[in-house]
Amino acid sequence: MTDALDATVAGLRRLGLILAGNEPELTPLTGGVASDIWLVRAGSREFVVKRALEKLRVAADWRAPVSRNASEVAWFRHAGMAAPDAVPVILAHDPAQGYFVMNYLPPASHPVWKRELQAGRADPTFAAKVGASLAMIHASTAGHLEIAQDFNDNTLFRAIRLEPIWNSPPPNIRRFLAPC
Repeated sequence: MTDALDATVAGLRRLGLILAGNEPELTPLTGGVASDIWLVRAGSREFVVKRALEKLRVAADWRAPVSRNASEVAWFRHAGMAAPDAVPVILAHDPAQGYFVMNYLPPASHPVWKRELQAGRADPTFAAKVGASLAMIHASTAGHLEIAQDFNDNTLFRAIRLEPIWNSPPPNIRRFLAPC
């Protein structure tokens, strides 16, 4: 295991998610460049750990604050109050270590929509459920300044969404960014 993974497993033991005597089985889950994500099986427990990476897994030197992990947890918690079936349940969060733990949603019963669409499978009923969930989340959070304050950090948005484009834009975008 890596040092980061060892520290995560130690933290999971401290949090009581991995009991003494249980040797966890950790399976990396794929799909992202900004986080390490593991399916953890320990005894009869099964859950997912997501740890934000400071340096993203891309060719460029793209870095983003790991504190973005706390924003994701806050969003899951707010969204979960409005549409509990739309998000995983947060089981634990360690902001100092930059990871959180959520329940595992097996792909057999919770397919990844992006993969479904890439495979040419578009289910209008599922799309309607997604739209209804988003509407419930929006309705329950719109106009609540205390919720807006939880996400009022443009430095995270800049680091994860804007700086990569401005600092090393893809060749097909560079021509639009050049001075006229």
